[in-house]
Amino acid sequence: MKYVVMGLLSMILVCQLQAQRLKNSNGSIIGYIENGRVKNSNGSIIGYFDEGRVKNSNGSIIGYYDGDRIKNSNGSIIGYYDGDRVKNSNGSIIGYVDEGRVKNSNGSIFGYFDGVRRIEAALYFFFFFY
Repeated sequence: MKYVVMGLLSMILVCQLQAQRLKNSNGSIIGYIENGRVKNSNGSIIGYFDEGRVKNSNGSIIGYYDGDRIKNSNGSIIGYYDGDRVKNSNGSIIGYVDEGRVKNSNGSIFGYFDGVRRIEAALYFFFFFY
């Protein structure tokens, strides 16, 4: 029984760790998001998502997410997010976030996400990858 419980706990932990992945278009893992911490493929922290704020690894604010607006550190709008579309500051579509895929405006896949909220995937690719 002890081994069964340990096995189940190990499986749950592995599933949780694997479930929060970000991948490039080739399917290679490029990052993770765990409890607001943004990590690169090696597991090193490269930033944070903290109550609408996007921070770098030093904790300095590099951007904001406010409703549907994506802002830089000065509070200027640099883009928009509406649930499945990411737009630049002029309102032109620059990409899509849907069904575990991140696409450019032409519909070509340039990344994947698994177990990550859509907005966090959009912000990751907007601030840390793109």
